[in-house]
Amino acid sequence: MPIIRLLRLYGIEWKETRRSPLWYKNLIVKLVLAITFIYLFGTFVFLGVVLDDLMIELPFDEIDYNTYKESFVLRRLNQFLLYYFLADLIMRYFMQKLPALAIQPLLHLPIPKSGLVHFLLGKSLLSPMNWGHAPLFVPFIIELYSNLSFTEASSWALAIAGAVVFNNFFLTFIKRTSEVDWRLFIGMLVLLLMIIVAHWYDLIDFLALSADVFNVFFLQPITVVIPWVLALLFYGLNFYYLKSNLYLSKLSKSKRSKVTYVGAGILSRFGVVGRLAEMEFKLIWRHKRSRTVLLMTILFLGYGLLVFPVDTYQGNYLMYVLFSVIITGMFTLNYGQYLLGWEGSYFDHIITRNVAFEDFYMSKFLVFIIVSATAILLSIPYAFFGWKILMVLFSVFLYNIGLATHVVMFFGSLNPKKIDLNAGSALNWQGVGAAQFLLVIPVMGIPLGFFGLGILLGDETLGLIFIAVAGLIGLFGTRIWIKMLAKWLFLQRYKIAKDFRNQ
Repeated sequence: MPIIRLLRLYGIEWKETRRSPLWYKNLIVKLVLAITFIYLFGTFVFLGVVLDDLMIELPFDEIDYNTYKESFVLRRLNQFLLYYFLADLIMRYFMQKLPALAIQPLLHLPIPKSGLVHFLLGKSLLSPMNWGHAPLFVPFIIELYSNLSFTEASSWALAIAGAVVFNNFFLTFIKRTSEVDWRLFIGMLVLLLMIIVAHWYDLIDFLALSADVFNVFFLQPITVVIPWVLALLFYGLNFYYLKSNLYLSKLSKSKRSKVTYVGAGILSRFGVVGRLAEMEFKLIWRHKRSRTVLLMTILFLGYGLLVFPVDTYQGNYLMYVLFSVIITGMFTLNYGQYLLGWEGSYFDHIITRNVAFEDFYMSKFLVFIIVSATAILLSIPYAFFGWKILMVLFSVFLYNIGLATHVVMFFGSLNPKKIDLNAGSALNWQGVGAAQFLLVIPVMGIPLGFFGLGILLGDETLGLIFIAVAGLIGLFGTRIWIKMLAKWLFLQRYKIAKDFRNQ
């Protein structure tokens, strides 16, 4: 029987978890997680109990209480559910793992591939990202039965459950396919950015749209099938995809994937430094975590839309400078803080190669310049909001390539943390420490300090000139700074290699 077979597979999964040596380790960590879980569970239950009171107290008057007495609370909640499930989808992308490799030991057994796929997809429903909604909604639904008819309350509750299941399988499909085709990930980022812009400029009334979507589930109970049909649709898409790719060579993280050659030989004209930079771009593109850093840089390019066109921030050059640092230098900050850690797994090989450490650092610097220059070119359309904004961006760009890169390279070399290139990017805190958070202070603070000096002298433009000149001075001194870093790395190479091996 297929159901019995699935139950046996879940039993095997549970035995594997219990018999693992890791089950009996890190008891303190498990205790902290358990306490955190109990706290969050209690908090969500409390919010679920008082959710109806919170909806009543909200300072919105779009819905008339006298008109919708019985369904007033539910109609107000429905206004925000679209935001809720969108936030849930974003959190799932970064937090929910895809349990793909767990079925590898079962592939040689006489079990139909369809049964393994059903097991895999069913296992995804056990994620806390699915049942974690229950503490919030169940108390509210219980209260809902006292205000609405049984049919209306039940249909809305089933619709919410269907929306949760839909998010699960929709995210699973998007996440799996985006690993194969990165253009899908870019498309999702662009769509998310368009939604943010549309909301920011009130192009679409999302409150009204959300209310219209979710009100229909209790007004027309037959519509409860819609989210479940969509969930089944994406279940089928996931089923078809997994069944077609259910092989070790395709599921394994060590599989050889198609690699796009980055650089096309253009950087080779820079000699050894250029070839090392091309290899760095290949490293970035071939691995999930480093690739995520690069792709997130594209998202940060849109941060200017949150400040530059907003009337509240018009003429606020301090905010312009701060956001310009993010737009043109976020890649340098996020990638450069693990400067040596990206090669941590094979650092022993690096120190045995006939490559000067100076060339090694210069190739890193060239990568930072290329990405920052690309960011400033893509930011030129911000001139639509004023040419002074473009002047701010360009001044901060000079600072980023002239000073920020040196600061980041120094801190990235000072306390290297090994990065596992084969690990995923979701909830991966490897290499993250206090130093990484402290690095933000000088990177953000230095340009603000120069700009503040200009303001004290009575001219904001003078502050931008100070930022640009400081960047140019640092740029001309790049060779001297890199020689110092190379000398330090030469003296510390064996200690760093030992630390990487111990990590």
